[in-house]
Amino acid sequence: MRNFLFFLLLLAACSHEPKPSALVPAEGALDELRAAVAREVKDPDRARRAVALVDEMERIVAAANADYKDHEARLRALNANYDAKEEDFRALFRDFNARRDARQARTLELNQRAKALVTAGEWQALAKLREEAARRAVEAGSEI
Repeated sequence: MRNFLFFLLLLAACSHEPKPSALVPAEGALDELRAAVAREVKDPDRARRAVALVDEMERIVAAANADYKDHEARLRALNANYDAKEEDFRALFRDFNARRDARQARTLELNQRAKALVTAGEWQALAKLREEAARRAVEAGSEI
């Protein structure tokens, strides 16, 4: 009986599908935005540069995800350390917040570069997909 229970536990563990990355929905939305940019921006050079901005945004989202996971692991380790001082926690949060602020500044800069690159009509045509990509990126960060 004991071997049977062990076998069932082993079988259940092996059949468990890994949880998909929280980034999958954000990546899908950015892929859709990338395709829409290529379709909506009629000038090939501007379209290529606009797609490059979407690529850059995807790298920022991925970096934010990785940074959050790293921060969470460091926070857990620090919290498990009985000898950790308040300043250790303050330094951890200060460093994380500085990286977050830098990413926010880069995101705003990308937004301004995109506005300067596309026409008002193209901007409006892409509005719904931009909003969806942003929503999914935020959700990816909150699911971690």
